[in-house]
Amino acid sequence: MEKQTIQPFLTVANYHLLEQQMNKILHTLSTTKDKNVILAVRDLVDSEITTKLSLSTVEVKLIEPLFAVTDRAQGEAFLEQLKPYVIPFKPVTVNTLKSLFKKEKKLKLPKLEEMDFQQICYLAWDDPGTHRKYVVIEQDEQLKAIKGIFANKTISGVCAICNRHSDVGLFTTSVKGQVVGTFTNFSNYICADSQTCNKHVSDMDRTHAFFERVTQK
Repeated sequence: MEKQTIQPFLTVANYHLLEQQMNKILHTLSTTKDKNVILAVRDLVDSEITTKLSLSTVEVKLIEPLFAVTDRAQGEAFLEQLKPYVIPFKPVTVNTLKSLFKKEKKLKLPKLEEMDFQQICYLAWDDPGTHRKYVVIEQDEQLKAIKGIFANKTISGVCAICNRHSDVGLFTTSVKGQVVGTFTNFSNYICADSQTCNKHVSDMDRTHAFFERVTQK
């Protein structure tokens, strides 16, 4: 009988969620020997995963080794085994980005060849010369884009995209107002390092909500 092939079923955010929950278990194991505490944390992790991920019986079996992880090496091996089941960010090309930002005459492009699309929940890059930040997300199977000005000064705060405490800066976007010739500015604090921010994202609903806020008309 032919072996069943399991298709990718985890979003990048799902993968990050599992990594974060695994780290929670490893942190507990490194700080206490109390079996009741360890069991309680594992139960909380199980509840978090069950609540946020809708998995089939076969998919659950692929996740189960997470609860047997006892050290960092095992954890890294577990995450590596999950990578084939991660749905990467929608493929983009230089022409795709140019079409998304067609009004930008001198668009500075990211180095797409250096990006691991299995590790990003959204695509973002900076143009230091103009202090502009460009952000592309996938929603409803379509790519959507925004651009804005990212302030040089950073502070310690909570990012509006990943909802984690980090070094953040003010990201300001403008959208056309209802009256011709007017614009509305939206300013939010987001991570200064988009790569780090991406690793923090474990719930795309928050990322989509952020995008909706800064593009509302």
